[in-house]
Amino acid sequence: MMERDPKTLARLQAVVTALIEHRVSTSLVDVERALAKWRSGAHSALAAHGAVLRHAARCERTVERVTAAAGDRPEGILRDAVDAGLMSADEFVQLVGKPPADVPSIDSLRDEDDASAPDKRKTLEALLTRGPVLVHVDARRSEVSVPARFRADPSLVLRFGYTLSPAIADLNVDDDAISGTLTFGGQPFHCVLPWTAVYAAMVEGEQRGTVWPEDVPEDVLTGGGDSPAPVPPPAAPEAKDEAAQPRPKRQSHLKLVD
Repeated sequence: MMERDPKTLARLQAVVTALIEHRVSTSLVDVERALAKWRSGAHSALAAHGAVLRHAARCERTVERVTAAAGDRPEGILRDAVDAGLMSADEFVQLVGKPPADVPSIDSLRDEDDASAPDKRKTLEALLTRGPVLVHVDARRSEVSVPARFRADPSLVLRFGYTLSPAIADLNVDDDAISGTLTFGGQPFHCVLPWTAVYAAMVEGEQRGTVWPEDVPEDVLTGGGDSPAPVPPPAAPEAKDEAAQPRPKRQSHLKLVD
């Protein structure tokens, strides 16, 4: 058990600050690369802006995880500091009384795709209680399961809900994905959308939604490529039972906002 004396608490606070600074500095490298490409003409301004948005979201999540763990899992913070090279294993043993390998990490520096999964699950569960939800997904990701004709779409919008017709009897939202059997042109298909591929969601008929900017595909953000932009399915009665609808090509980018 880690002691809570003033000296140890001061060291813990220093480690918290160092971890956050480490994450910010490594994330800024991506921003600098994007800005360099923008200045050279290889990137558009929107692409550089997307890198800034991803940086802000990435760092915000790190701050949330580290500060939340400071009170109840300080040993985990120190373990991450060892993994990041910010603390020696000897100092860790001196403070905690056991080797780093015996203490679980709090994953303060983990990959952001994995980090966003709990947030996405919680958000989707809340949205589904309000009505049908339009889920924006990059169907090009290898782990996504959708009909073959949609696999090249970086901005596919699928409709999930508890009261749809036909019903999604196997609708499931868990730590890994949102999934269920949807109907496409009258044909059922079991779709699986891992959180790594989901980047936005909104309740059908509402003007506001939730976007995870660090996960928005760059070509969707910039409006580049030949893929259509994500817009809700047509409101015609005969089309509302369909999970996905053809959408006209547009040059605008994602319009959902937090």
